Amino acid sequence: MLTLQEIISASPFHHAEIIGGWEGKERHFTTIQNNSIRLEEPSLVLLPKSVSTVIQLNEYLSVPYVQGILIYGNEDLFIPTTTIDAADTYKKPVLLINETNPDSIIQKFADLQHLKTSGLYHYVWERSTSYWLQLMNDRGLAWVLHRLRLFLGQEILLVNKELQIFSIDEGNWTSVHEPFLNSIANQHVTNNQGTFSLIKRGADDYLLFQLHSGEKHFGYILFQELPGMMIDISIEQITHALPAIVTYLMKEEAVMEAHRSYKQHFLYNLLYNNLESEQGLISQGNQWGWDFTIPTQLMVMRLNAKSDIPKLTIDLEAIIRKIRSLVSSAFLQAIIFPIQGNIVIIVFDNRDNTPKKRKEFMISLANKIQKEIEYAQPNMECHIGLGRHYPSNMELFRSFYEAKVALELGKFETKKNSVRHFEDIGIARLLSNIHNDLLHEYYQETLGELILLDETNDDFYLETLEVFFYNNGDINQTAEHLYIHPNTLRKRLKRLESILNIDFNQLDDMLKIFVAIKIMKMLK
Repeated sequence: MLTLQEIISASPFHHAEIIGGWEGKERHFTTIQNNSIRLEEPSLVLLPKSVSTVIQLNEYLSVPYVQGILIYGNEDLFIPTTTIDAADTYKKPVLLINETNPDSIIQKFADLQHLKTSGLYHYVWERSTSYWLQLMNDRGLAWVLHRLRLFLGQEILLVNKELQIFSIDEGNWTSVHEPFLNSIANQHVTNNQGTFSLIKRGADDYLLFQLHSGEKHFGYILFQELPGMMIDISIEQITHALPAIVTYLMKEEAVMEAHRSYKQHFLYNLLYNNLESEQGLISQGNQWGWDFTIPTQLMVMRLNAKSDIPKLTIDLEAIIRKIRSLVSSAFLQAIIFPIQGNIVIIVFDNRDNTPKKRKEFMISLANKIQKEIEYAQPNMECHIGLGRHYPSNMELFRSFYEAKVALELGKFETKKNSVRHFEDIGIARLLSNIHNDLLHEYYQETLGELILLDETNDDFYLETLEVFFYNNGDINQTAEHLYIHPNTLRKRLKRLESILNIDFNQLDDMLKIFVAIKIMKMLK
């Protein structure tokens, strides 16, 4: 005996259109009868595409031995809703097939029956793979999933390897299913070479079919095992459709990789001033939905593991998703991507913002991002540098350079901040444009003798200077910081004035030492 669910996976029946009654896909039949209503055993009835067939359908559906109806022919045929409803009520499948010769259909059924009786029906399943591959090539993924859902008579879900819904799946699964996915994601899913895994959720069982090619893992097909379903047939149908889905996903990944590579190349050219014109920038940006006629603000983020963490794996994609969510919550769009160990964030701003408002808002947004990332990643230190806004986005390369300078040199400011704007990093901004040899020469001439004394006598004159400047020249705060008496500090400062040949009451002398200390820190 065969079922409708079995024969629909064989040629030519897999091209059949399911009109109604598919809830009865598990119905068994032992024979196929051509245009006959006098039946002595469970049968699949063949009827030609004609008006008289439509008129007779309700009568045929009411016959107990009729397990399903296959209407053949090339003509267009309108089947009224009432007839479809009747098929659903009787739970007897009605199919349309574009075949004109009933004898060839009967012979095909006999062949399938023989294979089933001989235990060779697996050859039919194996040949069905070609059907799915051809269907994927002709109609695409959405139609393949649609046909699978029809064949199984229930919903299936295409998810990635993190058990998140594929955006390319146009099925009925929506965000309301995400709590369900999250609940089963915590169960152990073995990434082996087996065809499927069984997932239990309460009293329900779900089958999780792996989508992989060799060691490359793409995701899963998921569906629920319902009471009364012919699970072995459903497994065969899914299993032999998997190669078509995997082939599609492999091609999509190759396209996406090329797309990512092209996008990364464009962004690299943008940040390193390799674009020829602003019109070219705007035109290329439009390919990814980026409007470079809108003002932008560029930030560079650096993530460092805390010193007591020897090895730490960073989930870069999760961090980028978090940043994008925070930017979106401010009703803004952003380009976020990794480059040279950092994360670049290009925020598209409001056209009407004044330069002052834009700077204040972006610093506020950067502070929010910094705090949220450190909260979500407690083992990480997050620092953000911001460049200046320029009238033309062709000058984003300048903003990128400034953001990196702010990120690097801002840490040498007396007051430490995790978010630093290029305009606010003080004298380090000027020093960054001077050659290192000149900077090294300056600080050695100014502090060289003091450094030598510290190294020779194991003293801490240099530390005293640094703490003194950190506390803005306040004697009491500096003494408290160094755990010494203020009078002891005064004597030490007098000694420093003698060694350095300066006067701490003279602003020029104070600035000279301050700059030398900053240069020393920058170079080290």
